[in-house]
Amino acid sequence: MNNKITIFLLSLIISTSLFSQEESIKSADEIARELSNPVGSLASIIIQGNYVQWGGSASGIADQNTSSITLLPTIPVPLETGILVFRPIVPFSAGLSLDENQEWAKERGIGDIGLIAMYGYSFKNGIVLGGGPNLLFPTASNPSLGSDQFQLGPSMLISFIRKWGVLGGLWNHYYGVGVDDGVDAVNFGSLQAFYWFGLGNGWQIGGSPTMTANYVSAVDTDFSVPVNLGFAKTVILGKMPLKLTLQGQYFLTRPEVAGSDWGVFFQITPVVKLPW
Repeated sequence: MNNKITIFLLSLIISTSLFSQEESIKSADEIARELSNPVGSLASIIIQGNYVQWGGSASGIADQNTSSITLLPTIPVPLETGILVFRPIVPFSAGLSLDENQEWAKERGIGDIGLIAMYGYSFKNGIVLGGGPNLLFPTASNPSLGSDQFQLGPSMLISFIRKWGVLGGLWNHYYGVGVDDGVDAVNFGSLQAFYWFGLGNGWQIGGSPTMTANYVSAVDTDFSVPVNLGFAKTVILGKMPLKLTLQGQYFLTRPEVAGSDWGVFFQITPVVKLPW
């Protein structure tokens, strides 16, 4: 499966170079800021790779790590006022589970596929507001890679775009629907902060940590709160803008029994051309 994913990603990158947008009138710094905005006008395909080292009180969990590749196409549709952005989420993941001997085992495959549809509006003062629905489909190839529930919920965005950079937050929440009696419905929220500061020549410093809250019950909530720091570089290869990002993250809090301890992730984001 790993070979198939590699071939797919390579072909994806090659194809984007053939259908890239004419963005030569924009500087690398302008493109970098726009790609940092979740409801920007540029169509792109984020290829994100994650490595996570686990920790917690569970026996042997500190020796475990997982990795994933996630595809996040961004499809903007300009409107008379504002913009409508569709963002599918397609994860290829590794999950942890306990085998019959109560030892940790990794399961690899496709996770739950999601879709975020968000309307955004940019004010002249640089403030951007957005909102819309989230959908998550139970497509995981293994129980450890998904929830086996159809999920939906709201999302909200606020960001500030200036010449020196971008600040903002994207909140999402998911509720499981149509679950069987006796099965706990998903009740899960996330807040992605993003802070990127321009250094010139397409360079940025900052991060985009995603804080999560899993509302396991009315009196028990599992929180994961990371801090991120990294660099991003936007270049223009011929006529194709390309953004490269590398971040490290450390989790200030995580579930006590088992959760992410620290990690590293990268993003490769080519800008692509749309028919409109």
